[in-house]
Amino acid sequence: MQTIRVCVAGSWAVEIQVGEATAGCDAATAIRGQGPPRRPPAPVRREAPATSTASDSPSGSPSDSPSRTVSARRAFALVTLSLVAVTLLRAPAAVHAGEGMPPGTTRDLLLTFSRPLATATQRLGIDWPDERLSALFGHGTPATRSELVEAASRERSAVALAGPNAAPTGPATIPPAVLAPVRVPTVADPLRVLVTGDSLTESLGPTIANTAPPTVRTQTDTRFGTGLVRPDFFDWASHARDQLAQREPEVVVVALGANDGQGITLPDGTILPAGSPRWADEYQRRAAVLLRIWTDGGKHRVYWISLPPARSGRLDGYFRQLNDAVAVAARQVPGARFLDLTPELTDHGHYDDYLRDSAGHTVLARTHDGVHYTLDGARIVAAPVLAALATDYRLRTPLPSGAG
Repeated sequence: MQTIRVCVAGSWAVEIQVGEATAGCDAATAIRGQGPPRRPPAPVRREAPATSTASDSPSGSPSDSPSRTVSARRAFALVTLSLVAVTLLRAPAAVHAGEGMPPGTTRDLLLTFSRPLATATQRLGIDWPDERLSALFGHGTPATRSELVEAASRERSAVALAGPNAAPTGPATIPPAVLAPVRVPTVADPLRVLVTGDSLTESLGPTIANTAPPTVRTQTDTRFGTGLVRPDFFDWASHARDQLAQREPEVVVVALGANDGQGITLPDGTILPAGSPRWADEYQRRAAVLLRIWTDGGKHRVYWISLPPARSGRLDGYFRQLNDAVAVAARQVPGARFLDLTPELTDHGHYDDYLRDSAGHTVLARTHDGVHYTLDGARIVAAPVLAALATDYRLRTPLPSGAG
């Protein structure tokens, strides 16, 4: 007799006893994941004591209990059905888990299968187990209120009250920015720079830190799997306030949006499909909210780096819309600047894994997923960022001791 224990979704388990007649079959072996079947050991013969009889055996002893066996085929079917049920009922949780993973094949596969399932379960109304479990463990749903959502909603309401005849928002209608004067950093008192965002900053932050002059001190705060479309998963607005309070940056460099090629769910349950005009407008409002927090009324400078061109045509289309939305938002916020690095990250406007660096060498700039940067790619991105800082803050690399 063998016992198979299969854990489902990390929360409960199925135990099945399989008799010797079926324990060595391929299906049972597949469930256990132990490779080829082994030959069962020869049975051990045990002699009963001379004084014992069948009637002496206590009631309920193993010798009197009927053996409960389940065929391997039924066991496999039970486990499969259990996994399917958990996947359907907890599809949103799988999306949450995938969005929080570092980039890679596992994350891509999980999101590829879980996102359509989550959409289907929501439309069929069978996502209530996930909602209740999320509430039990303190997690929200896509429509959960957050600082980012609330602030964007207020801005959306203000635009609605202004009416369709209100003057369009653009560079000509924005009042001149009143910015705090910049100082000239020194080695003794370097410029405090925070590089933050999603996984795009994982290599970019250290690259900026390693290539910046000694008059710049750089910190990196990378939040994998985050963005502006799912503040229930991670609220960037509240986190931005924490960053200002805890890290006290003078400059914030942002690379964010690689995970935002998905629909936005408003507090009233309205879903804005990815790529739609309303989706882009809402993203613009959320980006403006975040920029206002980081700039803090013009006290700080923010440099938001454009999303890189993507190998996937569909994703690249989303990225272009997001870049346009952030560019408009940056023009509305004094102290914010949008850095469009499309010329540096394309081959004459077209995606290419290989690009030319500042020395004119052709280097592999993009990773296998067609989104993220290699170390050489991060150096290509870091160069114009540091050039912008050098211009705005009059950065100078001090000469070595004894030079000149």
